[in-house]
Amino acid sequence: MRKPRVIPDEDHEVVYERVAAVDVAKASGVVCMRSPDPARPGRFASRIWDQVPATRARVAELGRELLRCQVQMVTLESTSDYWRIWYYVLESVGLAVQLVSASQARNLRGRPKTDPLTCWTRCGWPG
Repeated sequence: MRKPRVIPDEDHEVVYERVAAVDVAKASGVVCMRSPDPARPGRFASRIWDQVPATRARVAELGRELLRCQVQMVTLESTSDYWRIWYYVLESVGLAVQLVSASQARNLRGRPKTDPLTCWTRCGWPG
């Protein structure tokens, strides 16, 4: 069998500077946002919202805050269909949203099993 050719796919390798991730549960979500730290050039700061209720009003409020912070991509991690309100409301306020499988996000090597530390994996951030 011949070896496969390797073709660089640089056009699809996107790293976002301002990202957010939501670990979705039935009635709430834990939200992590990472953005450049204005006090420390070249470094990043994280903000964490614990237990944001999964209601249209609260998700829309969060979406407006993420827009104000110029978040480029929001990643949702969900094990069931609880992601729907988060996806549709965040998208309706103008954010780019992607959905990832919880099992895939949690099974990456070298990542602890805590929400704030693994949320960057979900965003595609090399961490």
